[in-house]
Amino acid sequence: MHRIFVFVLLLVAAAQAGDIVPETTDTAVRIYAGPTFWTGDPNMPEAAAIAVDRDNRVLELYGEVPKDTPWEIIHLPGALALPGLHDAHLHVSGIGRLREQVLLNDAISADDAAAMARVWATEHPEAQVIRGRGWDQSRWSGGDFPTWRDLEGVAERPVYLRRVDGHAAWLNRAMLDLAGITRETPDPDGGRILRDDDGDPTGILVDNAIDLLADVLPKPTLKERERWLLAGLNACADAGLVAVHDMGQTPITCAVSQDLADKGLLPIRLFVYLEGGDEGSLTALRTYRDTDRFQVMGMKYYADGALGSRGALLLDDYSDEPGHRGLAVTSGAKLSANVDEVHRRGFQCAIHAIGDGGNRMALDAIAFAQRDESAPTRRHRVEHAQVVHPDDFARFVSLGALASMQPTHCTSDMRWAEDRLGAVRVKGAYAWRTFLELDVPLPFGSDAPVEDWNPLPGIYAAVTRQDGEGAPTGGWYPEQRLTWQEAVYAFTYGAAYAVGRETDLGRLAVGCVFDCTVLAADPREDVRGWLDTYAVAVFVGGRRIR
Repeated sequence: MHRIFVFVLLLVAAAQAGDIVPETTDTAVRIYAGPTFWTGDPNMPEAAAIAVDRDNRVLELYGEVPKDTPWEIIHLPGALALPGLHDAHLHVSGIGRLREQVLLNDAISADDAAAMARVWATEHPEAQVIRGRGWDQSRWSGGDFPTWRDLEGVAERPVYLRRVDGHAAWLNRAMLDLAGITRETPDPDGGRILRDDDGDPTGILVDNAIDLLADVLPKPTLKERERWLLAGLNACADAGLVAVHDMGQTPITCAVSQDLADKGLLPIRLFVYLEGGDEGSLTALRTYRDTDRFQVMGMKYYADGALGSRGALLLDDYSDEPGHRGLAVTSGAKLSANVDEVHRRGFQCAIHAIGDGGNRMALDAIAFAQRDESAPTRRHRVEHAQVVHPDDFARFVSLGALASMQPTHCTSDMRWAEDRLGAVRVKGAYAWRTFLELDVPLPFGSDAPVEDWNPLPGIYAAVTRQDGEGAPTGGWYPEQRLTWQEAVYAFTYGAAYAVGRETDLGRLAVGCVFDCTVLAADPREDVRGWLDTYAVAVFVGGRRIR
C-alpha cells in the first residue's frame, strides 16, 4: 500500500505541473483502434475499433478495424479498453492532502507510527499541528488502541493522527490539552472518548468526539482547498478514473470546485455530495451551476461510524465487545427529517451506513421520505452497506435504494470482521452477490483515502475476495464473489446510474459520450492481472487527458 501511495503521489506532482496529454486530432470523426474494446453494451460486448463524432459521442462500433474509410484512424496504446472507470465514493481533498501529512499505513505498531510522526515533525518545523493518517491498530500485535503516552517525545506541538477509516483520532497530550478534553468532558452524542480505568482520556476519539477538535484545528485556506482538490483529481486521473463521486464537500470547498469547473480546470468529472453536518449545505444546495464536468447531486449524511473502530451501529452487541453496539452518529429522527427535506427539494441523499443497525436507520429514513409516493422517485444511496440484516435486503428493492459499496473494504476487513460480527451475522456482510441477484444497483468505489483509489485492485477484490497474496484460498465467503464483467459494470454503468447518467456514461455504446480507460495489459484471463496492469490512456468527453 505504501509503495502505491508514494508512486501515485509522485504522479500527482507531475500532473499538477500541467502534464495533460492534448487531443491528437481536430477531424469531425475519428476512429480509435489498437486495444480490444470491452463496451459494456450487451448488443456488442467487444469491438475492434470505435468511431467518435464531432460531439465526442460514440458513432459506430466495428468488429474489425475498417480498411476503407475517409476518417482518421488513431492507434491507441494498450491491450484492453474499458468504458471510463468511475469511483462512486471517495474523498478528493483527502487524497490530495495525503502528501502534506505523515502516512501511517505501513506502521506495524504504535511505536512504529510514533517514530514516523517524529521524523515528519522534525522535517516540518513550520507545521502548527502534526497531522497524519492511516494507522490501524487491528494490524498490530494485541490489536489494542494506542494512547497519548505512545506519542510522548514525538513533538511538543499538538499531534493529530486519523485512523485509516477516518472514524477515530489519536492525540498526544498537547492536543488533548489544547482542546480542553479531560475526564470531565462528556461523550458527545454519536461519539466516544476512550478512557482508562481511572476515567481519564486515553487520547482516542471516535466518530463525533473528533468534532471536539473543530475549534482548535487550523482552518484551511482557499488556496489549500484548491491545491488539495486538484491534487486529488489528478491522482484519480492518473489511476485511470474518468469520474468520481466526492462524498462530503463543504460549501466552501464546493465553491472552489465550481470555480475550477467554470475555468475548465477539472481534469475529470466531479459529482459532489455536500456535507450534511455543515449548517450551510442545505442553503447552498441550489446555488451551484452544472457544467460538463461538475454537478452537485445532493447531500451526504451519516447513520453510524466504522466497524474497525467499533463505531458501526449493530442491532446486537459486538461479538468482541459485549455490551457495546456502536454509535448512532445521527439520531434516527434527525436522519429521517434530513433525508425528507432533501428529498422534497428534489435531490439525492447518500447515507453512510455500515452496521446492520446503521443500515436499518438509513432504510427507515428513505422510507419516511417516500411515505406518500407509490413508487420511488429518487435514487437515494446507502454508502457502504457493509453489514445488512437478512430482513433488510428486500427493502433496498422496494425503496429503490442503491447499495454503494467498496470491494477493497471487504479484503481489508476480512482479517477481523468475523471477530466483530460473529459467524452468523458476518454472512450478511459485504454481500455483493446477494444485492446483485435482487437487482439492487451496485455503484462501486474505494472510499479513498481509506483505501487505494486505483480501481483495478477493487475489481480484483470483487472477483476474488482475496488479498494481494491470494489468501484465503478460494476467497473469503466466496459465494459473494462477482465475475469480472459484473465488477467492471459496477465501476462504470453502476456508478453512472447512481448519478442519473446511465444513458450517456458508463458504456461504450452508440450515442454515449466517449469516456474510456485503456489498460496496458488485458487481465481478463488471469485474475491477478488486475493487480499488475495500469492505465496507459484516459479519455474524458472524447479528449485524451492521460
